[in-house]
Amino acid sequence: MIVTVLLFGVFRQIVGTDRLSVEMGEGAVLADLLHILRERYGTAFEVALAETRGLRILVEGREFRFAGGYEAPLQDGCTVVFLPPVAGG
Repeated sequence: MIVTVLLFGVFRQIVGTDRLSVEMGEGAVLADLLHILRERYGTAFEVALAETRGLRILVEGREFRFAGGYEAPLQDGCTVVFLPPVAGG
């Protein structure tokens, strides 16, 4: 199955694009996607996940904490968004 990942802010800078298509196995959950992204993009991605205060991860438009947490199920064609807080005014 294919999951679309939308990236903003520091995540877009680390990955080098604002959109990814990630092939996942059937029955995959958010934790599986995070593992793949950590492996592909290394320490910088890991640090951004750990240190970006206020980071929102949306699974199909829902905050992941309300969609099953790290065990939030992913479906073919679903979208996961990494949305750090916006600064400025």
